[in-house]
Amino acid sequence: MAESFNDNLLRAVVAQLHLLNGMTFAREMFAKSYFALGASEKATVDQTMLQMLAANYIALTPETLASQKTAEPVGFLTPKTAKTEK
Repeated sequence: MAESFNDNLLRAVVAQLHLLNGMTFAREMFAKSYFALGASEKATVDQTMLQMLAANYIALTPETLASQKTAEPVGFLTPKTAKTEK
C-alpha cells in the first residue's frame, strides 16, 4: 500500500502533539519530566490523557453526526443488521 507524504506528515504531527501532551500532563500532575516518571506514574498520565481525548471525542461526535443529511450507520454492521439492510 503506497503511503502519501500528507499521511506521513499528519502522523508525524500527531506523534509530536501526543508527546507534548504527555510531557505537559506529567509536568502539571507530578512536577517531573515524563521520562523521569515511574511506571505507575506514566500509566496514570497516559490514562488521564486517553480519558480527556475520549471525552473530547464524545463531546464533538454528536455535532458531526447531526450535520449528516441522511441517517447512516456508524461503524461495522452486525450480521443481523447487514441481512435486513439488503
